[in-house]
Amino acid sequence: MEETYYKSSGKAPIGGVLFAIIAGVCASVILAIVYIALQWFIPIVYFNFLITFGLAYGLFYVLDVLLKIGKVRNKGIALLFTFICTLVAYYAQWCLFVSLMFNAEGTMGGDMWLKSSFNLDGFLYFLFHPMDMFSGIQELNAVGTFSLKKSVVSGWPLWILWGIEAATIIVYPIVLAFSGKTTEPFSERGNEWMRKRELEKQIAYIADKQALEQNLGKKDFTDLQTYLETDELGAEFATVTIYESDADNYQYISVVNHRLETNKKGDIVDKKTNVLQYFKIPERSL
Repeated sequence: MEETYYKSSGKAPIGGVLFAIIAGVCASVILAIVYIALQWFIPIVYFNFLITFGLAYGLFYVLDVLLKIGKVRNKGIALLFTFICTLVAYYAQWCLFVSLMFNAEGTMGGDMWLKSSFNLDGFLYFLFHPMDMFSGIQELNAVGTFSLKKSVVSGWPLWILWGIEAATIIVYPIVLAFSGKTTEPFSERGNEWMRKRELEKQIAYIADKQALEQNLGKKDFTDLQTYLETDELGAEFATVTIYESDADNYQYISVVNHRLETNKKGDIVDKKTNVLQYFKIPERSL
């Protein structure tokens, strides 16, 4: 029976996986170093939360690109790969932070230690001596690593903040990976990811998903053409994304409903709802 929606082959080329792992681990360490450098030289506690989210998204983006280059279309392997690399990044940033703190001079001033210098030997030592690194974390927790409103944050409050940081760096990229590149249509015949193309024209809001799905399944595009010919859309409309490859005689489409609403602040909010995702249609239908 012909598949109505795209179903991944689940293939993961050994060469692509090895490439992704090697490049992913290296990229994770580099991003972790950049992350600590930004936190060290921009000692603003509230801004550091944004930096943490930046690291998490940066990890997802880089790892997703590596999976795309490696042509890995196995979601399970992609999630495991993302998990391993986020752990590497989290561990590496702690090794660097602990080494910097143990090389710091003076006392805590504002939100950071007064002076510190990067020591490669110290970073590598903690990198290959995890027990000493964990002991260092406990020592830092006892004395605190920053102050908030002139009060040093240490003990359980600091553990909680570090726990939130860990969840952000490790969990957030994995959540994003659930809808990453490995879930998009791949042309097995052409051995390439299908090109992504959005219709320039918005279409009418899809009120009856089931009817549209049934008609498309029968290769009846009358409803969709009618939607495309609608001019006045107002605050409710839909957008269509097409996935295609020169090697295949079919396409996949995704349809998203949009409803523009005004919130309490007077800002316009675009509320999106997936109608169809990767629905198979004949080639050149749209």
